[in-house]
Amino acid sequence: MRKLVIALVVLCWVGLFATVWSKPDTYQFDFKTYYCAAKAYELGRSPYEVANLRQACGNSHLLGFYYPLSVLHLLRPVCRLEYDTAHRAWVLLKVLAALALLLVWKRAFLKTTAWIVVLVVGLLCFGAATVWDIKSGNVTLFEQLFLWTGFACLLRSRTTAFVICIVLASLAKLMPALFLLLLFLPLLRSRANTLRFAAGALAVATATLVPFAAHPDYLPGFIHGLTSQHPSLQFNPSILGLMDEFGDYPRSAFLATGWPKWVLVAGYYVLLLLASRPLRWAVRSGSLRCAILVGAMFYALLAPRLIIYSCMIAIVPALALLLPAAGRTKIGGIAVLAALCISGFRILPSDCGRFINDAIPFLLLWGTWLALVSMEKSGHLAEAP
Repeated sequence: MRKLVIALVVLCWVGLFATVWSKPDTYQFDFKTYYCAAKAYELGRSPYEVANLRQACGNSHLLGFYYPLSVLHLLRPVCRLEYDTAHRAWVLLKVLAALALLLVWKRAFLKTTAWIVVLVVGLLCFGAATVWDIKSGNVTLFEQLFLWTGFACLLRSRTTAFVICIVLASLAKLMPALFLLLLFLPLLRSRANTLRFAAGALAVATATLVPFAAHPDYLPGFIHGLTSQHPSLQFNPSILGLMDEFGDYPRSAFLATGWPKWVLVAGYYVLLLLASRPLRWAVRSGSLRCAILVGAMFYALLAPRLIIYSCMIAIVPALALLLPAAGRTKIGGIAVLAALCISGFRILPSDCGRFINDAIPFLLLWGTWLALVSMEKSGHLAEAP
């Protein structure tokens, strides 16, 4: 029976990739953005103007490109292919990245977690973040592979390799560079690691800014793109996503603009710091593994914008820290797994159901963090294997 269940779950993974592979016009809309941006860039037009993307690809493409120019240089070999071929090449690369990521998770952080659990939660956890990534064709799967490979290197005292991996993970979305701060943990702090931190931060800045030296007129478009995105809470389970959601309701729209918005955002971060006992404990505990896992969970709550697929960062902390402790309590591991993988509450009447459904990934992130707070208070966090 166990083997049959694993086979069914693997079939779900295969079916997901096969569906995306067979429908280039339906899926991987983020990859289509990268493709059109690369075409526009080669034509000497700014990839940060949606109109240029439409002209370059000859279609009604709507999504904007928000990443540094260095990403286009990295994607050039794939984007020079015909689109259908490039689409399938990207799917194949994501298959390899997913396999590698699952292996890194299992071998470095989830040694005692059953493969069936890793496969199910990896697919469905936090609003099916991984499914969103695969369907959209985003770069998050590669970002997560570099991040967790870097964390695994850090556990093995391969600090330089860790820095290289974090730099690679930060090339597109920049914010993962914050994980370089792990080098200042008490058990890692040294002059050599301070130099590694400086080298890593300089490498991220260089990779981001130097390509704009040849096209300084593109830089304002890039900066504007970093600040102008307004995805709804359903796709952006973060504090700014919540603020933008308030703007969709007439009675609460005043909270999403002007000073009320930024007062609430500041209050959110104050609340986050007050509820950060696990973070302080992880820093003091001397357990590098626990510090990495708690830091990854804190990062998910810290990000002002965390598009749904980036919730993958919280999957391993939830499995490695929360699940073992839950199995020793009345809550039970099955209940925790069900909560992590819950799909939504659209059966509720009016807009309440939609709001709760859209808020589930954000609520699950906070629920996991508050569960870790409770575990830290009771001493169970220290017992997590």
